[in-house]
Amino acid sequence: MPLHHVAVYVSDIKKSREFYDPVLAACGYVVSFAYDEFVYYAPASNPHAAEFGLTLADPSKPIGSTHVAFGASSPSEVAEWYQVAMKSGGKDNGAPGIRKEYHKGYFGAFVHDPDGHNIEFVHIDVSCDAAT
Repeated sequence: MPLHHVAVYVSDIKKSREFYDPVLAACGYVVSFAYDEFVYYAPASNPHAAEFGLTLADPSKPIGSTHVAFGASSPSEVAEWYQVAMKSGGKDNGAPGIRKEYHKGYFGAFVHDPDGHNIEFVHIDVSCDAAT
């Protein structure tokens, strides 16, 4: 069964949208629907297919930490998305580069969002498998 959607808990919807709106726009996403306590994003090509969401957390409970990776079509796209995330208030958690410890063709970048979630942008060059 394919994954339908995922949401992360955030402490402040407005502050989180200041980060995610430009970052996800760079990734080709649009706001699918938004209310006071949550917002969902979908691919611009299918705006009704809400795939990624932000939900306002109950302030009496800890938020925790989540890791979400967005697939890019090239290393330059990874670098572009990383720069947008940094300009939108993200905190560096790993600049764009090859991650041989994951896979020979793994090119990734990592940022922490305003709540400390580890957001990754990744491109995997599968042709590296054939070069063994």
